[in-house]
Amino acid sequence: MSTPQQDFQKFLDQQRADYRRALPEKMAHIRTLWNAVAGGGDTAPPAELERLVHTLAGTAGTLGFHEVGAAARALELLLEQAAPAGQVPLPPQRAEIALAVDVLQASLPADEPLS
Repeated sequence: MSTPQQDFQKFLDQQRADYRRALPEKMAHIRTLWNAVAGGGDTAPPAELERLVHTLAGTAGTLGFHEVGAAARALELLLEQAAPAGQVPLPPQRAEIALAVDVLQASLPADEPLS
């Protein structure tokens, strides 16, 4: 029979594994939104991109994906500074944000077996 602590640890491990599997899809959605915002399209408001990045920053850190959380937080700060009140970033800011999106992509865990 397992203890409540063991049951909780098993639950956390499962949440972490599920989240890790979902990270590539979350990143693809962020990249798609960024491409729409950077292209000046009206299909995705910058506020939606900022919200998704903010959520990723918090949840990734909470579940132990600290590098992903830090990269997402850095991107979030750039978005906040470059696009106040949901405005589209100016061209000079877009290169810096694009680089931060690439750093976030690179921070995702490698495709290795989950423990």
